[in-house]
Amino acid sequence: MSNYFNVPIKIEPVRYYSADKIKIIRHRTGLTQNLFAQFFGVSCRTVEAWEAGRNTPSGSSSRLLALLEDDILSIVNPK
Repeated sequence: MSNYFNVPIKIEPVRYYSADKIKIIRHRTGLTQNLFAQFFGVSCRTVEAWEAGRNTPSGSSSRLLALLEDDILSIVNPK
């Protein structure tokens, strides 16, 4: 696949995140489940389900988790 300038673009596969890994990423941000849910545009119950292993994040949420995990994206939570 190429873009407008005919430069090859490689798109990484969507990563899978375990419940424990999601908790670790959220704790690194310093956000509560509620604020983390607001950032992702999901309900608090969804984040609870991710962290309990009852559900897994969708593709777009997994992409955001990857950006947070790789320190490409950060969330500043003023205290």
